[in-house]
Amino acid sequence: MKKHAIDYWSIPHFLFGAVTALASVVFSVPGRFGLLATFFAAIAWEFFEKKAKLGEDIRNVLADIALPLICFPVVYYYATEIVSDAERNRALFVVVTILHLFINFIAWRARSERDRDFMS
Repeated sequence: MKKHAIDYWSIPHFLFGAVTALASVVFSVPGRFGLLATFFAAIAWEFFEKKAKLGEDIRNVLADIALPLICFPVVYYYATEIVSDAERNRALFVVVTILHLFINFIAWRARSERDRDFMS
């Protein structure tokens, strides 16, 4: 199987950065702390994946850590500087969180069923 830095599993990692950025805005967490928490959560998730023996290429592990860190500041800036409406940010947080959970559910289901088309 050919290994890639970016794969289908990169989508949930990227969305995780959006979820944590919006959570920081909605729950009034300072951006730097939210970004730091995102960083540590991304690293913890990669350790979990390693313990679960998912067998990822090092480039993919690094991308999975970098993607939420790239997404976070973009979404945080959007939510604080462009939208800056608490009600819209709460709604966006709910929608992005549901999307993130749904995509993760689909991805884990595909993995558990060993869908080779999804995994390649």
